[in-house]
Amino acid sequence: MSRAIEYRRFGGPEVLEEVERPAQTPGNGTVRIAVRAVGLNPLDFKTFEGNLRPVERVQRLIHPRRWLEGSSAHFPRSVARDFAGVIDAVGASVTDLAVGDAVLGTLRSAPGQADTRGALTTELVAPADDVVKKPAPLPFTQAACLGVASQTACGAFRQLNLHDDDVIVISAAAGGVGSVAAQLALSRGATVIGIAGARNAEYLRSLGAIPVTYGGNLTSRVRDAAPSPVTKLLDCYGSGYVQLGRDLGLTGRSIGTLVPSPAAILRGARFTGSRHSSGRGDLEEVAQLVADDAIKVEVAHTYSFTLEQVRAAYTELATGHVRGKLVVDLS
Repeated sequence: MSRAIEYRRFGGPEVLEEVERPAQTPGNGTVRIAVRAVGLNPLDFKTFEGNLRPVERVQRLIHPRRWLEGSSAHFPRSVARDFAGVIDAVGASVTDLAVGDAVLGTLRSAPGQADTRGALTTELVAPADDVVKKPAPLPFTQAACLGVASQTACGAFRQLNLHDDDVIVISAAAGGVGSVAAQLALSRGATVIGIAGARNAEYLRSLGAIPVTYGGNLTSRVRDAAPSPVTKLLDCYGSGYVQLGRDLGLTGRSIGTLVPSPAAILRGARFTGSRHSSGRGDLEEVAQLVADDAIKVEVAHTYSFTLEQVRAAYTELATGHVRGKLVVDLS
């Protein structure tokens, strides 16, 4: 039997519950992983709180085969996307992964697909295409932080066509995705201006970014901090940062946002992120950079795998003031 966290209705962390499940056998093109650690992402709680229901409704409308589905068809749902662990069984047609391989990965799906899978389980069956081998120096707790962040950052920079002569502004630059994006941009030679709270200014400076605190007169303060004109902006937070890009004189093609909204789209910004990722290649690139200490991943807090601790982890994450990543340790 395996243990897992799931939910049967939308709501806050209180809707999460722990269940036992029978052991699964991996099918064609999949592997079974004994999970050692799971990284948490804001998308997790936005999903179980029901914030993505409007997107799910749109997806249902554009896919006629789903018109007759009832709401019960998508419950129970499991929680979390990013994981690291050790393969203990391999399905047919998998040739590049084997039992005993230490791996990391992320369960990929488009927003609004009402995916019922989740990584918060002691035993996970995942598509081999969502899994890569873990570099040996990388601890499981750090490896579990990389899936969403690395594919989101790489996908966004691919869509924005980031170059080494760019000066890019990144909002929420001290967060789990923003900090990886900032360091990845720096590793590619770009100049990074990171927007975050005052308490994270020294942290961003230690990464090599130019920190600017959020608040009033932001446009003028970003201009003052920039060594040359800003050429790109990646919004990892929402709440008006697309307009900041416009105020800085950028066109919509030079502004990417991970937080889609009607206002952002009307301003011409590109909704980007993992949807523009190459998948395994992006994950392998960032994992190796972290293993080589070229990118630093800060684990803000590690929680144990109990229902109480998982609820507490998501309560902390929902505050929006976590520097780095939160991890659930299953080892």
